[in-house]
Amino acid sequence: LTLVIVSLLVVVLSVSLAWFTTQIIGKGKDVSVTSANLQIVFTDSDGSISGSNIEPGWSATKTFTVQNNSKSEYKYNIVIKDLLNTFVTNGYLQYKITTTNGGYNMTEFKDIPKSSAPKDTILAYSVSIPVGVTQSYTIEFKYANDESVDQSDDMGKKLSGTLFITEGTEEPVTLLSQILNDNPTRSTRSNNNNGTNDFATPLTATTTGTLFTSTESITGITDSPKEVYYYAGNTTNNWVKFAGLYWRIIRTNHDSSIRLLYVGTSHDTTDGNIGTSKFNISDNSPKYAGYKYGEDTSLDTIRNNTTDSTIKTFIDSWYETNLTNYTKYLSTSAVYCNDRSLGTGQTYSASADFNFAPYYRMDYDTDGTSANPSYNCSDVRDAFSVENTNAKLDYPVSLMTADEIAFAGGVKGQIMNTPYAWFISNSAGTQVSTSWWSLSPEGWGDGNACVFYVIGSSYDGSLGNDIVFSTNGVRPVVSLKSCVKWASGDGTADNPYTIEETSTGC
Repeated sequence: LTLVIVSLLVVVLSVSLAWFTTQIIGKGKDVSVTSANLQIVFTDSDGSISGSNIEPGWSATKTFTVQNNSKSEYKYNIVIKDLLNTFVTNGYLQYKITTTNGGYNMTEFKDIPKSSAPKDTILAYSVSIPVGVTQSYTIEFKYANDESVDQSDDMGKKLSGTLFITEGTEEPVTLLSQILNDNPTRSTRSNNNNGTNDFATPLTATTTGTLFTSTESITGITDSPKEVYYYAGNTTNNWVKFAGLYWRIIRTNHDSSIRLLYVGTSHDTTDGNIGTSKFNISDNSPKYAGYKYGEDTSLDTIRNNTTDSTIKTFIDSWYETNLTNYTKYLSTSAVYCNDRSLGTGQTYSASADFNFAPYYRMDYDTDGTSANPSYNCSDVRDAFSVENTNAKLDYPVSLMTADEIAFAGGVKGQIMNTPYAWFISNSAGTQVSTSWWSLSPEGWGDGNACVFYVIGSSYDGSLGNDIVFSTNGVRPVVSLKSCVKWASGDGTADNPYTIEETSTGC
């Protein structure tokens, strides 16, 4: 395994002394005040972290103290001023803050927030310090070493900033935290729940107020399973109005962003798609089950992802017209898995029939009796995102997967009775759209590439497969960044969640 050398710009966290009255005065060492109530002092001489050509496995530590010399309790924020972090990968460049005497403590490492342009970034809000107390801090920085992953995308990227504190402010409410508060009940679904497969029958029970939990891992990006929350069944409080359009929340992603399914220009529409499209203009090769694809000489070459599918071109054109001005609110690291891995015992062939792995997770042959969906993506070349150079999207938008549909309550070959599960229902309780495409390949048979889709009309939400040359509805999926701020709403159709519009998106 090759150890990739990563070139880091020097990280400057350089404040040696700063003084406070009722607000922060001055910055860095340029301070001029006549009376002081608080001070923040680094215990070394200049507070800098320096290095060049730092290898994965690099770490550094900074220590400082906050002392309250006033006659009343104070609250302060811990800040990185002018943070610049252009690193691409997630889960490698991280920090952790620990302290004594009741300050701010973290139990695990977190990613250093990304910032393509310098901006002040608060790491901890409104930390309390009593009168006469000194709080001693340690901030650990590290760039993790993972020899199983090519980390070369981070070569030449930049990290810089200045550690500081500011007057305490309340942490804004994020949409994610509001969702968690509005849905206090947690539940799980399993393919073996005391002998019962929860995914074998459609879920249409009322589930408002409940978030279901599962995990997601993405080979080559975030291999450690990350807990995610999702909506299932007939929930009524997962509505979002964003960019002037209505959406339903599918789930959270590995990067804690919030995945949304397009509904339309109103919450009671029965035309909840952006139009109809073929998945691909041709179907006479296995490669055409790809959202992007290469040549069909092998499973590896179809994953070269050199050519856009017909449906990707269609979605991208819609995005350019409708969402370009809202890109700053959308996650570029959220993954949309076009899973082209093979089912157990299957062999890739451009001439003989075979099935992709989603065929078996949906239990295609016996109409979901043994269905076992998964959010995992087992090959980085199927993990489409703006940031993934192995499966790169032009815009942060794609489609819902068959696995997400199964988690939400859909089953292959089984009709869903009213009330419908949320993903096919509008606010009036009728179907939101005609048949529409998923992102998940199904198989290659009789000379046709096939993809899973949701069958509308008389089949009422059943998962099925269709030849990619067929025409079906298109319902885009986007992911709001985890840092977007909640502005209003309780998630109901009449009072959907909205987000605060900001200059940075967070």
